[in-house]
Amino acid sequence: MLRKKVFVTMTGRAVDLGAVNKEEREALAAVVERYRAQPEWTRFASWWMKELAKRGIEDRSALYRICDDLEARLGIAQGKASPPDYRHYLLALIEERYGSRYKFCMETGVDQGQLSRIMAGKGDFSMESLSKVLRALRASLVVQKEEEVRELASPEEASRALEGSA
Repeated sequence: MLRKKVFVTMTGRAVDLGAVNKEEREALAAVVERYRAQPEWTRFASWWMKELAKRGIEDRSALYRICDDLEARLGIAQGKASPPDYRHYLLALIEERYGSRYKFCMETGVDQGQLSRIMAGKGDFSMESLSKVLRALRASLVVQKEEEVRELASPEEASRALEGSA
């Protein structure tokens, strides 16, 4: 039985590498090569965005999500960005299951303004509200040690996941 090749982002979002077309696969090879050299975070960010734009790869593509994740991993590893917090995980689930925050709020009754404020870091859910959101997403809250979160977000972890994909 063949296993589907999937890249999993730091926040658990699965990106089907089988859906990457020929042009994207060529771009992915260039991205992986540059990434493995562990460039400075902002230089890598600037480079991959220009590279994908030059090749006509849209920001809704699977490759764009992969590059965005790789960029964040470098920033975290270099101490210039924070690891994902619960908001990032919730947003990934909302986008994966509902497509947009708006649709999620309409279908679940979660207040759109409250969700926007919380996702912007201007507040937190009450336990009751968080429980409602988690139930709607069929998700659970997991508490992990910070070093475990950092390990899952490491550039090395992403390199292993992309092994042989480009």
